[in-house]
Amino acid sequence: MTRRNVVMNVLSSSPFVHGKLKGAVCPHYACALQTRHYSSLCNGEFPKYKNKLLERIPKYVKIVEVGPRDGLQNEKNIVPTDVKIELIKMLASSGLPVVEATSFVSPKWVPQLADAKFVIQAVQNVQGSRFPVLTPNLKGLEAAVAAGAKEVAVFASASESFSKSNINCTVEESLARYRDVASAAEKLSLPVRGYISCVVGCPIEGAVSPSQVAYVAKELSNIGCYEISLGDTIGIGTPGTVIPMLEAVIDVVPVEKLAVHFHDTYGQALSNILLSLQMGISTVDSSIAGLGGCPYAKGATGNVATEDVVYMLNGLGVETNVDLQKLLLAGDFISKHLSRASGSKAATALSKTLIHSSKL
Repeated sequence: MTRRNVVMNVLSSSPFVHGKLKGAVCPHYACALQTRHYSSLCNGEFPKYKNKLLERIPKYVKIVEVGPRDGLQNEKNIVPTDVKIELIKMLASSGLPVVEATSFVSPKWVPQLADAKFVIQAVQNVQGSRFPVLTPNLKGLEAAVAAGAKEVAVFASASESFSKSNINCTVEESLARYRDVASAAEKLSLPVRGYISCVVGCPIEGAVSPSQVAYVAKELSNIGCYEISLGDTIGIGTPGTVIPMLEAVIDVVPVEKLAVHFHDTYGQALSNILLSLQMGISTVDSSIAGLGGCPYAKGATGNVATEDVVYMLNGLGVETNVDLQKLLLAGDFISKHLSRASGSKAATALSKTLIHSSKL
């Protein structure tokens, strides 16, 4: 029996039905098996007092799912188009408001996403979520528009060396290119999101100056990006290095326009997300099952897992409108097709708890 079937069988026979306990079961298992809400607090209730450390954490956090694009783009084996489409639909059905669907780049550079046209055509009418696509230049924008994309994104770097290695141009040249993309998108009434890579460190240069990140962020804001995602591409950031970077960016770009995008190479992603929330940021990028990585950085593992982010936010009493149970199924679905275990700690733990409970 597959893990998905085990999960579904256990949930269907759960001692919790609409939040009511059917029998004498350990309350910790009851918490894990509750079908409507997962939380680090079993009773789902939060203290009435407000802890000073949590005062600035937003009541609602928007999660931008990047698994289908950023997560899958470096996979060596081509993932079938129908699997990508099904994954996107499962993610949308979980309540995720934004699912980055694909990228309109040259198949020569990213063969995994050569089917971008067919993916976006298949999901563009799915209700409940937005499906932005990455468009690195005007040619990519034209292809995205022809396929029916309704929102696009551009990808700059805070590191000169990484920019040259990744997109074969300097930072200034990339910004000039994106001004053209943003201008064309504006004429078509298409929203543009901006990404910045290497906001803490670069695999080639090492540490990246917060002032350089702030400069690129301001330029992306000036060309019309409605939101700017700050990416720790190789996952080396810690609260001690992320705070000064965020402070520098917040000085030049309104905090409500910022998002954070952390990789979990050193296990620091959740701590970095928490402090970002405390600094007023309310949008977080994440990837189902922790998919992803950086081909230019040896040992750089995937993005922070969406399941782990939702579990933490649930435990903080923060609204996401995302159903963790459905996320677990989506993560199990894609992990099965990739023939690997999920990179999500929460998914792994909850799966083990469900399997153990089914034996009681």
